[in-house]
Amino acid sequence: MMTWIIAPWVAALAVFSVTVAEAQQVVTVDLEAGRTIIEDEWRAMYPRTAVVDWASNVLYVQDDEEPEGIMAFSLTTGEWIRTIPTPTGDGPAELTEGLRSLAVARGGGVYASGLVRVIEFDALGQFVRSWTPEAPTRDAVCDFSGAPAVPTQGGVVRRGFDGDENIGPVLAKGSVIDAPTIEAGVAITMRLVSSRIACAEDEDVAYVVSSYDAGPDTVFVYRPGAEEGRITLPTDFIENPGCVRESRLGGQTLTRPCPMWSRNLRASFDDQGNLVLFGSDKTVQGTIIDPETGCYAMVRTPSNRTQRIGHIYADSALVFRLDTGMQYVEGLGDVEVTYGNSATGVSMRPIRRVSGEPCPGMLPSVI
Repeated sequence: MMTWIIAPWVAALAVFSVTVAEAQQVVTVDLEAGRTIIEDEWRAMYPRTAVVDWASNVLYVQDDEEPEGIMAFSLTTGEWIRTIPTPTGDGPAELTEGLRSLAVARGGGVYASGLVRVIEFDALGQFVRSWTPEAPTRDAVCDFSGAPAVPTQGGVVRRGFDGDENIGPVLAKGSVIDAPTIEAGVAITMRLVSSRIACAEDEDVAYVVSSYDAGPDTVFVYRPGAEEGRITLPTDFIENPGCVRESRLGGQTLTRPCPMWSRNLRASFDDQGNLVLFGSDKTVQGTIIDPETGCYAMVRTPSNRTQRIGHIYADSALVFRLDTGMQYVEGLGDVEVTYGNSATGVSMRPIRRVSGEPCPGMLPSVI
């Protein structure tokens, strides 16, 4: 489903936990510098599914050119490398209700996840195997110490040598949610389906991000043999909980909650092993957190509605340029809108330091 955003001139507007340290630094992404990798008006790439194999400089992403496949592009030249088929279906090499998320596999290759199974492909895009986790419906996947893992109720399920392995205080009984009422079960299921997961490359640890009806996301931490932990998100640049904004559209006054950067966050890691959490706010892109110390950097950009930060590597950010077009709105006629789901361009943009002291081991080459 395509979402679109009206141009601003039209509609003005646990057992252990890591507590974030006092605000350390603020950085910004320079959207006017850097280099363009892909610029193609006929592309329709989906940033929320995009993952990067930095070792081989390959971007894996869904694109409308092949709705039932993964497209691989070189981040060096921007050229298309290959398309990996992920047909919809119930066969061992098919995904029930289609592709939902991707993760880079350790040593190269990629995992493609649907609501039921996970398919593994090697670095050349060849089918390796499929896996149906003993877990409730969900669509996120990561590489946990060399094997695919998915979120479940109260933890993570990892593919093991002799069957699936539960990590954390898992509550679900296989694919069955543990809930006191039907209503609670539905709420847990919906939250689980929308959860995101990222696993550290050099540690046995998974971070699961869950969103709720209100308030910021929660980041859960799961390690083998340990209880559930949490990472507290920074509260910098967040409006008061009761904040609302008014806008006029077609002669009507609309009210809505003020945007919160810490909702619907996408999780990944930078090249230093720091946890990167980015949302879809047009100015506060998100945060980079040292998961061991809680020291963090806030990442901002000039106010814009067409640039979305995807990943961090060294002193740069991978940026998607969202598609724009004209849309007829009753009472307003044709107006320019931004299509919030798809992108026509990809670039690497430098990060600049704005204020504060850098966290040890975070963005060391940024000046």
